[in-house]
Amino acid sequence: MQLNLAFKDFLDALKSYRIWWYFAWMEVKQRYRRSVLGPWWITISMMIFIAAMGTVFSRIFNQGLNVYVPFFTAGFLFWTFISGSINEATEVFKLSNTFIKQINLPFNIYIFKHLTRHFIFLCHNFVVFILVALIFKIPFNAGMLFAIPGCLLLFLNIYWISLLVAIISTRYRDLAPTINSCMQVAFFITPISWMPKLLNPHSLIMKLNPLVFYLGAIRNPLLSTPVTPHTWTADIISAVLGLFITFIIFAKFRNRIPYWVD
Repeated sequence: MQLNLAFKDFLDALKSYRIWWYFAWMEVKQRYRRSVLGPWWITISMMIFIAAMGTVFSRIFNQGLNVYVPFFTAGFLFWTFISGSINEATEVFKLSNTFIKQINLPFNIYIFKHLTRHFIFLCHNFVVFILVALIFKIPFNAGMLFAIPGCLLLFLNIYWISLLVAIISTRYRDLAPTINSCMQVAFFITPISWMPKLLNPHSLIMKLNPLVFYLGAIRNPLLSTPVTPHTWTADIISAVLGLFITFIIFAKFRNRIPYWVD
C-alpha cells in the first residue's frame, strides 16, 4: 500500500509539470533579478574557467588543446549539473517546508522543481560546448545523437540520488557537509580534469565509480567516440536498482517528511 502511494506521488508530480516548471523558472529569474545578463553569468564564468583550466592542464598532461579542451568542457559541463543537483538536494524539502506543511502537493514536485532549475542552467552552459566544438572543429554527426539516451539515463540516476539524499538529509541535518565533501573528492577521482587513458582501465577507480559511466555515456558521443556496451549496462543497472531501492525508502518514510522539515 505504501509503495503504491509512493508511485502515485511520482505520477501525480509528473502530471503537475506546469507547477514545478513554473517554480523552477521563477527561482532562476529571482536568483538573477536586476542582473543584466541573468543566468548567462554562469555561462560566462564557465567559459573563463574552462579556458584557464584547458590552457594549464593541457600542458600538465601533455595533451593538445584540440583534444583536452573539448574533453574537459564536455565532462565539466555535466559534472556541474551532477554536483549542483546532488549538493543542493540536501536542502530541497527543508527550503520548501512552508509548502509541505500547508499545501498537500506530491513530494516529487519539489524534486522535479530542483532538477528542472539545474537543467535550465545546463542548457545555458551547453552553449560553451557548442562554441568549443566550433573553435576546435569537432565534426557534428549522427553519432552525437547517442548522447540523448545517455542524458536520459543520467537524469534518471540523478533523480533517484537527489530524492534519496533529500529524504536522508531532511532526517539527519549533518549529512549536507558530508555530501559536499564527498562530491569534492568525487571530482578528483572521476576523469573530468584528467583523461581515462592516463589511468589503468582495470583500476578500481574506473570500475567502481558510477560517475565514470554517467559521464562516459554522454561525453563520448559528443566527442565522436564510441560508448562501450559496459557503460550502457552499468548506467541501466544503476538506474533500475537505484530507483527500486529509493522508492522503497520513499514509501516507508514519505509520511514522516512533514515532521522532519521543522
